[in-house]
Amino acid sequence: MRTRLVRIACLFTSAAVAALGLASSPALAEEKPGPAQQAEKPSSAAPADGPKADAAAPPGGAKAAAPKTSAAAPRAGAKKKATEPPPLPPAPARVWLIAPSPEGPWTLRIDNEGERPMRVPADVRLLRFEIDTLNKRTKKTTRCAAPAGLKPSGFPERRALLLAPGQSYVEHFDPRLLCFGKDEAALAGGAVVRAWYGWGPPPKWSRKAPSPPFAAESTDDPPAFAPAPGLAAPTVVLSYGLPHKEAPADGAGDAEPPSAADPEAQPSADKAPQPPADKAPQPPADKPVQVAAGAPGEPIVDANAPRLELKSEPWSDAASPRSIVVRVSAKNAGKRPMTVAIRSRMLAFHVAGPNGTTVCDASPPTGAIPRDMFRTLKPGASVDLSLLLREVCPDNTFAREGLYQVTATLHANEPGTGLGVDAYTAVVHAKSATLLRVKSAPEPFYAAAPRAVPTPKPEEGKAPEQEDGE
Repeated sequence: MRTRLVRIACLFTSAAVAALGLASSPALAEEKPGPAQQAEKPSSAAPADGPKADAAAPPGGAKAAAPKTSAAAPRAGAKKKATEPPPLPPAPARVWLIAPSPEGPWTLRIDNEGERPMRVPADVRLLRFEIDTLNKRTKKTTRCAAPAGLKPSGFPERRALLLAPGQSYVEHFDPRLLCFGKDEAALAGGAVVRAWYGWGPPPKWSRKAPSPPFAAESTDDPPAFAPAPGLAAPTVVLSYGLPHKEAPADGAGDAEPPSAADPEAQPSADKAPQPPADKAPQPPADKPVQVAAGAPGEPIVDANAPRLELKSEPWSDAASPRSIVVRVSAKNAGKRPMTVAIRSRMLAFHVAGPNGTTVCDASPPTGAIPRDMFRTLKPGASVDLSLLLREVCPDNTFAREGLYQVTATLHANEPGTGLGVDAYTAVVHAKSATLLRVKSAPEPFYAAAPRAVPTPKPEEGKAPEQEDGE
């Protein structure tokens, strides 16, 4: 009985404790306020500045004041936008690429078409090309630019030029300076050339302002126009050009005489008649011709006799004058063998470059070549020679950076008479020159400072000449 009473008392005690805990809970008190709280709520005292705030508040209460705050935000933003400066206009610089023929020379022209002066880098080495050529219905794109050793790494301060309104910079250059080596094949008729001058623009996804160096920038502070990292030239289509030598319209007197090596060459029919003494009957062409001394006629040419042909490599790219190497090949183009002595010292070179022309002479004959230095060249056999030009040319021959044309000549001048050898002797010129590009040299690429010229007018046709880049 006592146990039951104790259990009942415990149950009542736990129920009372639970009731007290629920009553003291803040969440429950907010949801279901008691009678005491309901009685105290209307009689609670308002703050001292409550009536003033209520009097200043609009009739709509706190919710009605919200639109006023949201309406003030756009005004602040509009004020900020009004203080920002308007965007600057683009640079009024125009780049022209004038290419009358695929072989060059070409012309670079930069015009200031604005009303304020500008600063440009007057350096043709900042050009780069994209050339599209069609080969068997396939388009091929060739990219030409100056190599890293030749192109300025930054803005060339020595070539900084200030162009006033209505002034231009004009420079003539050889396109092979940029399209060097195998890329030269892209310089053909019908090719489409897109040129870019300066440095590349920032990527399209970049939101940063362009950073120097610039191809055109304002000289004013604040600037009058936005700087341009690079300038695009109008697209050019290369013409097929004219032949190197055109026949004259009535050129009977200007016609060249037939070559002695071409027995089939005959004088033209429109030439003046020869004297009667020259009209002696000629023997048939299939019989040997015997020409008397002093009598007019063509000399006998032995087309099967051994003869040398000299061929040099088409181009050579050198980092400095010390590393200039030219390779030539001497070939027996005849149909009979020959005995000849060919040495590197027998080579002479004619060099045409930015500083003018220079002749690098060959060594004279010594008559002291041993017998084993004479070799027998069969028909079609050749001898390859490589020579450092600094060993045979004067020191200042390649003092400047740029393009050079090197023409080789072989002086086979050792007859071998003292050794009882009947050696072949001749002076043989190379059929074509070697195009040489020197990337680094003691003297800079340009010898003189740039200068501005008046912008050529369209009716003047030809642009005024200024200076050559090489």
